[in-house]
Amino acid sequence: MRLSQVLEDDGQACVCATDEQGISRKLTGVSGIRALALEAIETQSTLPTLIGNHLTDQVIDLAAALEAGRVLCPIDHPDPAHLIVGGSGLSHKSWVDLEPDHGGDESAWPDHFKTLMWGLRGGKPATGEWGAQPEWFYKGNGDVLVAPGSAVEHPFFGDGPGEEAELAGIYIIGPDKTPFRIGYTLGNEFSDEQMFFANVYHTAQSKKRHVSLGPEVLVGDLPDDIPARITLLRDNNVHWQADFRTGEANMLHSIANIEAHYFKHSQWYIPGDVHVLYYGNAVMSTAQGEVIEDGDVFRLDCDTFGLPLINAVRFGKPFPVPTVTPLW
Repeated sequence: MRLSQVLEDDGQACVCATDEQGISRKLTGVSGIRALALEAIETQSTLPTLIGNHLTDQVIDLAAALEAGRVLCPIDHPDPAHLIVGGSGLSHKSWVDLEPDHGGDESAWPDHFKTLMWGLRGGKPATGEWGAQPEWFYKGNGDVLVAPGSAVEHPFFGDGPGEEAELAGIYIIGPDKTPFRIGYTLGNEFSDEQMFFANVYHTAQSKKRHVSLGPEVLVGDLPDDIPARITLLRDNNVHWQADFRTGEANMLHSIANIEAHYFKHSQWYIPGDVHVLYYGNAVMSTAQGEVIEDGDVFRLDCDTFGLPLINAVRFGKPFPVPTVTPLW
């Protein structure tokens, strides 16, 4: 089952559920996916059970809604400051395969290769055991999320944007501070790749960019091996394209290990807060020499998650140097 947040023809937001046959139906009495998750926690129920309780016979043409720009980001919060977006990188086996031979002296290995090897050796611990710590970065709060079909902005002060097509988990903190997973979705974790390539110590700055989430959230177990495709369209033509595989079979870290190292930090346990956690990419155009231009469009296709995630890239206009006003 997959969930989406959609604007109806009258402008009212609703939630719809898409079944295995690809038929989407409206849920009644549900204002949003976050509210549905909170109801599941409060009633000690499950999302599939509540979906069945709220499901109506009203069919929604989700593809048409996406085409019309009426599909919303699949998760939100009334106060964007209480929606935290982060991610884990260097998490896929494909990056190990691309590495040159760094020799047997581990002390001389570059830091990124050390991180890859830590994941390869200890990223999938047994249940109840601590595994290797993955990379983690902070993207921003709910204001950085861009709806599927909408454009992401590359700011004028950036060096050069790049897509990062990957999976993302959506979480909510319960009243007793327990983290709950709502589901999984497609994600494009746009970053300033040229800034990162120029200086890895600017990683934090390079990550402060818009991100997008797919139209549909998978509520259920994630397949171990997930084929997907990322396409770069320029002037409506395919400029670059790559097939890749994600899911735990293709990852250095288990999702449970990524989650454990994220939620070990007590500052995340604020009841009602939402967390979006990107799990890392397996391929990207900029690593293959592509330079993204204003107006380029990225399309991420993956049958596991239904409709594609499509976002254009828009270059932002310059603005004055920010100044701070003293309170004295």
